[in-house]
Amino acid sequence: MSDDIINFVLYFFIILIFHNNFVCSTSSPPPVILYPSFERIVGQLIFNSTLPQCTESTCKKTFTQANFSKVNLTDEYLLKLSSYDKIYHKTKGYQRPYLIASTGIYSGKRIKYRNNRYIDQFLGIYYAELPRSLEKPVKKSFNYSIQNATKFSPYCMQSLLMTENLSYGSFVMEHNFHDNCLSLNIYRADLRYGESHKAIMVFLHGGSNQIGGGSLFDGSILASEGDIIVITMNFRLNYHGFLSSGDERIKGNYGLWDQLLAVEWIYENAHLFGGDPKRITLAGHSAGAGNVMLIPASRYCRGMIKRIISQSGTGLAPWSINRQPMKLIERLSKEFKCQRSNETEMFECIHRLLEDSNGDFYRLHLSLSIADDNPYPVIDNDFLNDTIENLIQTDAYQNIDFLTGVTLNEGLYFAEYHIGNFYSDMSNQSTSIGRRPSTRQKRLIQRNPATVIPPDIIITRDKQNEEDDYDFDDGDEADIEELGSEERTHVEQSLTYDPKVVLEQFSKLNYVERYIDANFQYGKCHIDEIKKRYEYPGQNNMTIRLKLYIDLVSDLMFNFHMVHCLNLRTQLLNKTSSNYAYIYSHRPTFKARSLFRDHLKLLPHVVGHFAELDYVFGVPLARDYHRIHRNVNMSYYNYSNDENNFSREIIRYWTNFIKTGNPNKNSSLIRDTKIQWKSYTNNEHNYMFFQLNNIHNEHNYYDSMYYFWLKCFQTELDGGCHNGHFITKMKKHLLPFFIFLSCLLIIIIICFIYAHYQRKKRQRTSADLQQYPNFIPT
Repeated sequence: MSDDIINFVLYFFIILIFHNNFVCSTSSPPPVILYPSFERIVGQLIFNSTLPQCTESTCKKTFTQANFSKVNLTDEYLLKLSSYDKIYHKTKGYQRPYLIASTGIYSGKRIKYRNNRYIDQFLGIYYAELPRSLEKPVKKSFNYSIQNATKFSPYCMQSLLMTENLSYGSFVMEHNFHDNCLSLNIYRADLRYGESHKAIMVFLHGGSNQIGGGSLFDGSILASEGDIIVITMNFRLNYHGFLSSGDERIKGNYGLWDQLLAVEWIYENAHLFGGDPKRITLAGHSAGAGNVMLIPASRYCRGMIKRIISQSGTGLAPWSINRQPMKLIERLSKEFKCQRSNETEMFECIHRLLEDSNGDFYRLHLSLSIADDNPYPVIDNDFLNDTIENLIQTDAYQNIDFLTGVTLNEGLYFAEYHIGNFYSDMSNQSTSIGRRPSTRQKRLIQRNPATVIPPDIIITRDKQNEEDDYDFDDGDEADIEELGSEERTHVEQSLTYDPKVVLEQFSKLNYVERYIDANFQYGKCHIDEIKKRYEYPGQNNMTIRLKLYIDLVSDLMFNFHMVHCLNLRTQLLNKTSSNYAYIYSHRPTFKARSLFRDHLKLLPHVVGHFAELDYVFGVPLARDYHRIHRNVNMSYYNYSNDENNFSREIIRYWTNFIKTGNPNKNSSLIRDTKIQWKSYTNNEHNYMFFQLNNIHNEHNYYDSMYYFWLKCFQTELDGGCHNGHFITKMKKHLLPFFIFLSCLLIIIIICFIYAHYQRKKRQRTSADLQQYPNFIPT
């Protein structure tokens, strides 16, 4: 049987289903979507003719149209549509699900999970046309042919160098970049008779809005275990997604417009893949956590989002918004020789640069500054017309449920960058702190600064296999192998300095003061209090010193703004939404290798950025995981039974919240959670503490930190910090001068008084002589 006949039969059955079984919804639909009826599609297949573009006049607004936002699908016929060949084909072979949406008909794939349950995946569904540089996305037009939705689309353009061997936990990134990348991936448990429409979680990846992609994260296990639909997406990154001049010339936020268009696609087509458009949760991690708060704040997104999950970040974080976008334009024009006397010519050069760009064009600028000079979202008076601080207190957020949290040591990898620079500085110093490394060793230090962390903050060799102690990227591995095993051991030993010497040099560097100076205009006004809080007074424990520095970075980059966001939300009047907060504090019981900065994972009792993602996405529960997702680090198979149960508990909390707004609420397939997660209120600052075999509630965990930094920020806002800075500086550096000046002033005053006294005395003597001029003594 030819493919045309098979397609014709498929369309014939689909037409029968739509004509006989779909009824119009009585509820008010969202805006009408116009695209061809199935009769027109079948006609094209039969007569092999090209149909004109669907318009208002040629596409009637009837229930026979593919305008399914007007159609109320019953569970039975939705099942028939989405599981077409399972219903109409009696073969025992591979079953393929179909999805009909506003952009076309998609053929997905079905994978057996366990207990006779299957997972349906629709991958690489394009929601937008090929985007034009520095322009808003355009909705994807309807495609008449059946589209293969079994493979991911390429990632959006990003740095080749930065993404080499990149992974988020167990999910490993592939090098497949292209401009035509605006797609999404749908994961769901196969539909069953009598099931209601499922809640939807839309996940936005992190990566500083510079790197990453939706296909990094597989939602299969989370969808099946939690009985929800999980959707991931690609959006434009870096310069293509977030370059802005701060005005009409380059408005920016193109990556946010991509995300909004994807949300619109999901909202309009939710019923067609078994989802509930009234229960859409935006979830994100890191930069994605900031984005999920910016999207509902836009006037273009009112009403489509029911809940928000912000993991390891919020829209209030200083890195979530670029407040000086022209600085990036100036750096970009200078770096790529687009500087012109005429600004129009400069912007034309930048446009040409972006149109001709490749993977080596994108760069991430890192420094001690929290709000680095990188392309981030901006207040453009279009997508965002006010600060996020004001927007989250408006009506748009009144009815949105909110769940947010952090890992115990969020700043771990960011602190590593700062510490890495310190060790690079050490490598260029004199031999007083050790033998100066060779050029090859310096290269290893710069690429893998954690290889020179002192022994007291790294797990000793007798606890780990020697081959696992050091991980290198491809270039480093070649360098090491070239050295030979004996020389390699010598290099590793020579790169490890005496902890006492390192501590002495590290302290001289005033690392806390340097970090504060980089992020506060008048930071020194509180520097003594800050050092007292974040500098360990001991002389020999580098581990505690480093941990305190990680706490400093964590508090200023993540923790303070999370608490501030929660406190602002609890102050909303007449709020009908809920707030929940968590702290994640579990490390895997085995060495979790990830190819990306593994070394600091070996620090005792620290839990870094993205540590919770594996457990949220159910990686410990995925036996034979390679059958479900190709982008998986295969070393992640040594989870304990306790960790398997731990992952299930986290999934229960997350998915219960996604369904109901309450992480404790029971559902038909998920049992009640063991520990009741208390909400975060104005009177009770509750956090769920996720620790293996010890999930419990903590109260006021970050209050001390929050009020400490609130005082510092408020002082700077009030303008009093400058005076305090001056006084502090005078006390520290000019005290000897003040003492000398005071003594000198006292001496001058004494001399003046003495001189004045002598002059008065002489005047009195002279007056006495003038009073008796003719007096002659006898």
